[in-house]
Amino acid sequence: MILATYFDGRTSRAQPVRLAVEAGEAVLFDPEGTPLRRAPLSTLRVSERVKHAPRLITFEDGAFCEVNDPAEQTSLNALLHRTGYREGWVVLAQNSWKLALGALLTMVVVLALGYRYGLPWGAKVVANMVPQRAEAQLGRSTLTAMDERWLRPSKLPVAQQDRIRARFAALHRPPQATHTYHIVFRDADIGANAFALPGGDIVVTDALVKLVGEGDGLTGVLAHEAGHVEYRHGLRQVIQSSAIGATAALLFGDVSTILSGVPAALLTLRYSRDYERDADRYAALLLQENGLSVGAFADVLQALEDTHGGTRKADAAKKPDAASDDDASAFFSSHPLTRERIDTLRRFDRTHGGSDSGDAD
Repeated sequence: MILATYFDGRTSRAQPVRLAVEAGEAVLFDPEGTPLRRAPLSTLRVSERVKHAPRLITFEDGAFCEVNDPAEQTSLNALLHRTGYREGWVVLAQNSWKLALGALLTMVVVLALGYRYGLPWGAKVVANMVPQRAEAQLGRSTLTAMDERWLRPSKLPVAQQDRIRARFAALHRPPQATHTYHIVFRDADIGANAFALPGGDIVVTDALVKLVGEGDGLTGVLAHEAGHVEYRHGLRQVIQSSAIGATAALLFGDVSTILSGVPAALLTLRYSRDYERDADRYAALLLQENGLSVGAFADVLQALEDTHGGTRKADAAKKPDAASDDDASAFFSSHPLTRERIDTLRRFDRTHGGSDSGDAD
């Protein structure tokens, strides 16, 4: 017999009992050996075996027996085994530290592979399913948020803005191009930069135009941003960030904040190097197709790298505690300007013969 504690389901009184199996039935006896109740084994529910936790044997009417003593639990396991009761693989796994550790490591590997390969692939598939109208609406709402926080109306002459727009609009675009671009100029305290928003808006800062002029170099930057739009890099980044946020929300709650955080995700995105390489190649091919200088585009990237590097050092020296400025700089330095990218563009320029058009200001 197995020592247990019985609760009748009607009161909170605990009653010591002995549990036995007779002719396919579970029988409870009081300490004096008097039978209290019996029930067919098929009608009982036995809780899973968990270390350092009591086993519960529940009757159909809600009454149950609780087996707490480890030695009695061992006897109960043997009794259940003799009656034909078999534990599932989940119970066996959760009572084996080796299997539990293996499951944990497997989960970590699956999550890592999913983050590295599955998430980008899924984001690309989903992004290609998003209608351009919805993509454009997302871009416009993000631009509005930027105008409210970081950007100001451009101080560049309207005639200069129109010349830049006309020069870019005159480019012969690839036949597979799907978006219409809107170049908008803004003044800001974030230095020379340009960035693309989902749907086709390309934001150019006054400082960038003053730094590189209106020639092939600036056209190359705009073509690079057009590449981000064509490949829907910004939208894919938002989808990836939202997927991670949704997973966290499902695990920890607060699903309502996912959609409201989409503009913030765009404001803080940082393109991967793979995305940058894709956009660089798009820009290089577009420049080559139109007889413009790829080398001038590489020169602009070098100038931007030098400018942002100097700005970061100066800001660190003058305003080490300016958190909001640091946040803005982090976002508007969203394109990793690496030596590898610049060298790749220069090799492309040399391999394809370069251009004589130059970078006319």
